[in-house]
Amino acid sequence: LATSSALPPQCSTATIITDATRNAAYTVASSLCDQSSGLSGTAWYRFSGGCGTILANYVVPINQCGTQATGSYTGAYPSTAGSTSSGTVCYNWSGNSCMWSNSISITNCNGYYVFYLSAPPVCNLRYCTM
Repeated sequence: LATSSALPPQCSTATIITDATRNAAYTVASSLCDQSSGLSGTAWYRFSGGCGTILANYVVPINQCGTQATGSYTGAYPSTAGSTSSGTVCYNWSGNSCMWSNSISITNCNGYYVFYLSAPPVCNLRYCTM
């Protein structure tokens, strides 16, 4: 009899974000910043609905996803349900695809991912999704 291991608590307690302006395909110029709004502090988040389900996995052009300097994650995702990995989000600005960066964690919740995110180092930076 196969048993599935219980998923870690962040899979069920993560704050859900559905803001479509966070999607990398959103191109209306704006200057939102995750340091001052959009995130409720350092916590686990799950992306859903109009914003997509994961962090953008390519360098997003500046002035998209509702901000000026766009944040993306090009690292690996944890492949096993219940596992967590760490990586770095880079923010694209002024011809430098990693002008600023910060560390994140990602948990595989068996069908979706949750992200442990903190405020970016400066404004106007934002995590972009897809």
